[in-house]
Amino acid sequence: MKIQPLVALSSLVLLATALQARAAVRYVDGALATGAGTGASWADAYSGAASLQTALAAAVSGDEIWVKAGTYLPSTTGVRTASFTMKSGVAIYGGFNGTEATLSARNWKTNITILSGDLLGNDMASANYTENSYHVVLGTGAAITAILDGFTVRAGYANGASASNQDKGGGILIVSSGAPTVRNCIFVSHRCTFGGGAGYIYAAQATFADCEFNDNNGGSYGGAFDTNAVTSTFTRCIFRNNTAARAGGVETYGGGNTTYTNCLFAGNRSTGSGGGAAIWIGVSSSVVNARNCTFAGNVATTVAGGVNTTAGTLNASNCVFWGNTGPGGATAANQINAGGGTNTVSWSIVQGGFAGTSNLSTDPMFVSAATGDYTLGTGSSGIDSGSNALVPAGVTTDLLGALRFVDIPSVPDTGSGAAPMVDRGAYELASAVLPCLGDLTNNGQVDGGDLGVLLGGWGGSITGDLDGNGVVNGADLGMLLGNWGPC
Repeated sequence: MKIQPLVALSSLVLLATALQARAAVRYVDGALATGAGTGASWADAYSGAASLQTALAAAVSGDEIWVKAGTYLPSTTGVRTASFTMKSGVAIYGGFNGTEATLSARNWKTNITILSGDLLGNDMASANYTENSYHVVLGTGAAITAILDGFTVRAGYANGASASNQDKGGGILIVSSGAPTVRNCIFVSHRCTFGGGAGYIYAAQATFADCEFNDNNGGSYGGAFDTNAVTSTFTRCIFRNNTAARAGGVETYGGGNTTYTNCLFAGNRSTGSGGGAAIWIGVSSSVVNARNCTFAGNVATTVAGGVNTTAGTLNASNCVFWGNTGPGGATAANQINAGGGTNTVSWSIVQGGFAGTSNLSTDPMFVSAATGDYTLGTGSSGIDSGSNALVPAGVTTDLLGALRFVDIPSVPDTGSGAAPMVDRGAYELASAVLPCLGDLTNNGQVDGGDLGVLLGGWGGSITGDLDGNGVVNGADLGMLLGNWGPC
């Protein structure tokens, strides 16, 4: 009887060995003209127009698919219902030049690998896309172990039947309890007629990290995403220049819990009556959490260029809401609007002010909002003024991948927690970029502009308080004048 545990253990070892043996790296090079086409190496990679689909069909749980730079279509015969379908346990990596021996050797930003829905290769800025793929990527039913990493996903057009979700999620469709992981991807130039230009998530969950969603059109709802009854996370993601009638960036509807950490929403537009150019929240059970996010330069035709909470809940901390506009300009209501929901905002900068713990209404002094640079300038009230306790556990970097907690010695610590104190917004100011004490306008020199900023804050406690004693006074003026001139 004592031999039975040994037999069982041996069986498990053999099974594990067999499973490991089955797992493989499958190589894809659509332009390769030679080789055996087995996918076993770069020299013998799957090749041709359908090479990535061939690799996906052959892949089993535990496999990785390495895809060389190039453009790949879900169908070579113009079938609009075709998609690149993610599989549980299979990781699809783009960004290779075709010589790498390790995953870490690739550079996905340099070796552009495109998954394109432009099946006929004839797209123009506003024409010739009606024959594009309904969904370039399909994540429906895929587990969290299904990974898409290192791709530019572009040109899906979901304008089909609503009953089959062909009017939603031009870039990626995730329904039916799907929970895929998407990293290091750019979703651009997708369209749909119902909702979710870049992606639609329903009764599912998903994890997105280090992704961008740019220039997508969501039709009625959600220029980038339409989320319905989901639990999902977006970490270090950018939502820029997306458009829809309601919710230019993301629509949250039907309940669920969505969390954004170190994200930027900028230049998104809502053109219809619902507003919410960055985020629109509806249904009482919907919860949106925004941690160290920046909402800037979003535009609504009707209400709330920033966030419009018509129902449900917004929890925002260590965020910046600035320069979001609607009727009346960049008012407080156009930063965050409670149209029937609940907004709990703390340790944030909100243009026009917002009730809550330790909120500010002072200019965050973006380096160049006009050119889309929403990093904090050296005179920003957001520096070293956030709450460390409200930063999610495990977060150590900002949107750019730089250290999340950096102390600026010349800036008073006005936040909460032990130094270094976190900055407000998606970006942390690194001490190396501080040119000199007194350059409050971030123009590389201490001059009359800085003097005007300091005098404008005279007697206050934030802008211009160079010595960190809690009040702008003669001592600060002396420090500024002592550093007069180029930095």
